[in-house]
Amino acid sequence: MPLPKGPFTDQVVIITGSNCGIGLEAARHYVQLNAKKVILAVRNLAAGNDAKKSIEETTKRLDVVEVWDLDMSTSASVQAFVQRVKTELPRLDVAALNAGVATIEWTVSPDGFEQTLQVNVISTALLAVLLLPKLYATADEYGVTPRLSITSSGIHEVLPLPEVPQDENVIQWLNTEKHFDTKLGYYQVSKLLEVFYFQELAKHIKEREAGKPKVILNMIDPGLCHSNLLRHRDSLMFRVIKFLLARSSEVGSRTIVNASENDNFETHGKYLSNCVVFPTAEHVRSDKGKEAQVKIWNEMHDILYKINPETAAIVDGQ
Repeated sequence: MPLPKGPFTDQVVIITGSNCGIGLEAARHYVQLNAKKVILAVRNLAAGNDAKKSIEETTKRLDVVEVWDLDMSTSASVQAFVQRVKTELPRLDVAALNAGVATIEWTVSPDGFEQTLQVNVISTALLAVLLLPKLYATADEYGVTPRLSITSSGIHEVLPLPEVPQDENVIQWLNTEKHFDTKLGYYQVSKLLEVFYFQELAKHIKEREAGKPKVILNMIDPGLCHSNLLRHRDSLMFRVIKFLLARSSEVGSRTIVNASENDNFETHGKYLSNCVVFPTAEHVRSDKGKEAQVKIWNEMHDILYKINPETAAIVDGQ
């Protein structure tokens, strides 16, 4: 896996889920590569401050890392975080949306959604859309192309969407306890929904001259890594596979930082694996997958509008 080269000189970076694992190591890379400011957006502020201390000790750069509160299990926290971005950050060059959960227990968020769907899909989409105006403003004011990178997963390739009746809302159907998979949870399906949504969102990004996007949006598969994300998967077989095949968090983090380097226009709207553009699953690229993508986009459009009506104007280019 190639080491990221940057540089990120004068740039402001936000990375979610950055108090441990690949998020922490990605933040460390951004600081090492001369970012002006790196925001660790985390739910656990104490763990975030420990991460900040670790980064400062290894990079010897002080007054670069800030720890901000962000609880992806609630849309109120996402919106409060975005408001802080608007008022406190002069620019935003990189938004690396890395936070995610993988649980096999049915848990409902304060917003009324199953927790994995809330964090990995709804809050991630809400945060991405609400950050777009700041990213656009940075592009206009500084003459740069900001990057919006989503930590995806190759697990989206495992299975297609469940067979949901044609006339039913897919996300509402999934958001019902009787349909929840108590063996696998919703991590796989959440990552599939994420791919559908963000491929479609990329088509709605504003353009600059020569047909290039004002903001580069891409999705990254960091591969199986040694981290706390899949701590609920405790079978002997999984532990053996992880021991033999998993990457270190540092190696996995390189995929995030490489994807968010400057002017990588060829990655816009694309899925990356091992730091190169890679096809999504066949069940995403098929005719049935394309129909599902539009359906998920429309459902998500409605969900986000109910949370914050501004999202509709942002994605519709108004």
